[in-house]
Amino acid sequence: MLIQNLNLYLFHIFNVPENASNFMMSYATFIAHDLIYILFIMFILAWFIGNNKIKKNILKAFIFTTITLFISELLSYVLNTPRPFVMDIGETILVHAPTGSFPSNHMSILSGLAFSYYFSSQRQFGKLLIAVAWLVAWARVYVGVHFPIDMFGAFFFAFIVNISGLKLWNIYKDRLMEWVMIVHRKVFAFLINKGLIQ
Repeated sequence: MLIQNLNLYLFHIFNVPENASNFMMSYATFIAHDLIYILFIMFILAWFIGNNKIKKNILKAFIFTTITLFISELLSYVLNTPRPFVMDIGETILVHAPTGSFPSNHMSILSGLAFSYYFSSQRQFGKLLIAVAWLVAWARVYVGVHFPIDMFGAFFFAFIVNISGLKLWNIYKDRLMEWVMIVHRKVFAFLINKGLIQ
């Protein structure tokens, strides 16, 4: 009960106020909905133009984030906790399907990416991604499609996945990378030979 009360308390603090400016609502909506797609594009471009080290980090991020997202989707389906607008709590300024709220898929993806870099040689970039993840977490609560506990849950699961899988990754990363690069070179042979991608 204490956790639920704290969850509601934090939600009302961060949810969009009645006197919010158009700028703040537009900014929060962009962060909550669109920023993740910009990050996806950046990672795709980095894969195609980056060296082997960059590709290996992206492969790690992809694997760990996929596992985190799978767990998030499974829990969201099984638990099927209602979103704020389903419970008629707070204000909602972003249209969203009434799917399960806990944990947040957006936060699962961003936290999965962040921790995969944080627990690597690119720790500083991981710290930046953690900050981005919490910015998106704020925005998702602000626009009224999630509770704060959905964000903390996703963050926690991403942390557990990354910690748990780190040893296996360090054992098999070179072999995995070799297999993936064989496929990459076959699929994109024409563009690689033209020097357009690596």
